[in-house]
Parts: sequence; C-alpha cells; structure tokens
Amino acid sequence: MINKLLLSKEKQMLTEAGYYNPVSVGDYSLNVYDFGNKEGTHTFVGISGRGVFDYSVRMDRLMGGFADDNRIVVVDRPGYGLSDDTKEPLTVESIVDDYRTALINAGIEAPYILLPHSIGSAYATYWVSKYPEEIEGVVFLDGTPLNGKSDLSEGNVIENRAAIAATQMGLIRLAKSLLLKIEIPGMNYTDEQRKYSEALNLHNRFNHASSYEEEHSNEICDTAYHEMKPNDVPKVYISSSFAFRTQEEIDEMLEWDKHECEFKGMKQPRFTADVNYIKNYFDTEFQPYIDKLGNCELVLLPGIHCIYDQRPDDVAEIISDFLDRIEEQTE
Repeated sequence: MINKLLLSKEKQMLTEAGYYNPVSVGDYSLNVYDFGNKEGTHTFVGISGRGVFDYSVRMDRLMGGFADDNRIVVVDRPGYGLSDDTKEPLTVESIVDDYRTALINAGIEAPYILLPHSIGSAYATYWVSKYPEEIEGVVFLDGTPLNGKSDLSEGNVIENRAAIAATQMGLIRLAKSLLLKIEIPGMNYTDEQRKYSEALNLHNRFNHASSYEEEHSNEICDTAYHEMKPNDVPKVYISSSFAFRTQEEIDEMLEWDKHECEFKGMKQPRFTADVNYIKNYFDTEFQPYIDKLGNCELVLLPGIHCIYDQRPDDVAEIISDFLDRIEEQTE
C-alpha cells in the first residue's frame, strides 16, 4: 500500500516536471518525453540501453545544449521509464514498430536522428536498415556490436519473476532505501535530476517487459544483425568500452568501474583483460559491424559504458560535429 502511494506521488511529480506523456500504441502506452524546440532543425530520438530506466533524465542532461535549435525526444519501450508493462513477447520488429507508432501518434514527424545506447543499437540498426527514409542520422553511444552470434549475459527467468514480485510488494524500494542508495554514475547532476532519476528507477525496476528483453538479448541482437542493410545514412559510433589503446588508459578507468551503469549480470571485460585483448576484440567484433553499417564514422572516447554520464561535454562536441557533417552532406 505504501509503495503504491509513493509510486503515485512520484508519477505526479514526474508529470508536473514534464516527463510523463503516455501515447497509445495499441494494447498499451509508451511514454514520450519531448523537449526542446518543436520547430527545430533536427529531431533527436533517444533509445535507452538495457536496464537504463531513467534515459529521459540522462538525455535531458546530455542534450540540453541542443534544445534551443532542435527537438529532443525519448521514447521508453515497454517496461522502461514510465511506459506500460506487457506480458507479450517483444521482438526487434515489434519494439521498432512501437517506437515508430508512438512518434506518429504523438505528432512527431520523421526524419529522426537516433541516439541509441548499448542494446538500443540493435533497435536503431534494425530501424535504419528497414526504414532508412525515416532516419537522418544515428549517433551510437557505445552501442552493442552485432555479429550474428551474440553472447551477452541473459537474465534468469526464475530470478526475474521473483524480482518482479518483490517490486510489486515494495521490497525493492525498501532494499534501496536501506542498503543500496541509488547512485547515478555521472557527475554534476542537479538535485532535481537526481530526484527524477531515483523516481524512474524505482517506478519500473523489475517487470515483465524488461525481463523478457534481458532473457532474449542475444536473440534481439542477432535478429537485428541478420536484417542489417548497409546504407548511406550518416552515422557516428562513439566507442568507449573498447576504446582503450594503452594500459595507462585502462588504469585510469578502474575507479570509475564501481560507478558503472547497473546492467544486471553484465561485466566490463576491459578491466579483466590486457590492452591487446581489447584491441583484438575491437578489430574482430566492432570494426566489421561498423563497416557493415555503411557511412559510419568511428570515434574513440575511452570511458565507462554510460559514456554520456562520465564525459557529457565530449559526447556533445562529437554530436555537434556530426550535425555539421549531416548539414554539409545535404547542401
């Protein structure tokens, strides 16, 4: 009862702050966070990584400097942010269709510049391959490389169902308040941003939709890979997790590792292997993916997986340069 009351109050707070804008896509609604200049030059669409429930707050922080001249939108897929949960099986095709339908129903017209993080790159890759006419560009924020034989850590069905039950009973909230104070793995968040982030993390921490995604991550990535079609849509891939080229760079990141994003069951191999392993992994896994995307610029930016938290100014500068590149190509 207390948990439901707090959830209601938090949703009201997020609504008043502009974060809650449900849009029907059929049997359920997705939340569409829309800010910036609605008549702006470009429309950015954020696609979160696995387990990142507060992507709207993170993109608010990253993209604030672009808001005067551009429209920035974050669409939460089922089970994320303030979107509805669903027990329906979720595929790459259905998720991308949900994104497209939510944007259309919200009156947000293409073309879009996609901002996918981590596994969000699978959805973005499928989207730009299937509907290139809708995409003006893609900025991959340390996306998951696709190779057709993914071996991501996937969630355990029994453990996830127990976590869903614990969330519904308010036990996850209790654990967070007593033991695991939520930390945002970045710097310089305002008090309000931190408050909104904590509310979003508690609102949809464990549910059926996000659990299904976790349990089928490899299938999602491999399907996207097999549907890949190289094209001329401008893309930039910001690599952070495998951007290290010296042992000194790796050592500098060790302290940041404990602040890494809360991706259940995922470990960052950059800290368990030497620089030669990392370079070899990049050459054999990342580079073929980037090459197959077509018209994709690679930028190395060593750091944590949520690079937009650790180095937001550097990421924003790369995005700014990318916009210049897009505009030069359209002249």
